[in-house]
Amino acid sequence: MELVNAMHAFDQTSLDRVPSAERAMLLREAAETVLLLLGPFCPHVTEELWELLGHHESVFRQPWPVADARAMTRDEVTVVVQVDGKVRSRLAVDVNAGKDDVERLALADDKVRPWLEGRGIDKVVVVPRRLVNIVTRS
Repeated sequence: MELVNAMHAFDQTSLDRVPSAERAMLLREAAETVLLLLGPFCPHVTEELWELLGHHESVFRQPWPVADARAMTRDEVTVVVQVDGKVRSRLAVDVNAGKDDVERLALADDKVRPWLEGRGIDKVVVVPRRLVNIVTRS
């Protein structure tokens, strides 16, 4: 399901950034991988879908997919920004960004600033690569 969700997200976000031929090739490879993974659980359906993709040899004669560790590395992560425990924004930050940088970005975010107006900041808790929680006092 994670791969299928990633395929949908890629299909929506890649329209402007990835040439259509490359996009189609990547989505086809992902669809073939999904079929290979689902084969043991629903053999008849995956065999039919495999044939519809133009393959003549059985899906069960294909090698098991191997994960590419390089493809799983990320340059940026999404950090949730909370004000007093309520999610107010999400930031895309560099994986190696320091706590101070993430805190500065969170405090400067346009979606967060209205929730800070007229309030003092008691504490800012930064959980690297995950969360920024801004605790205020009225």
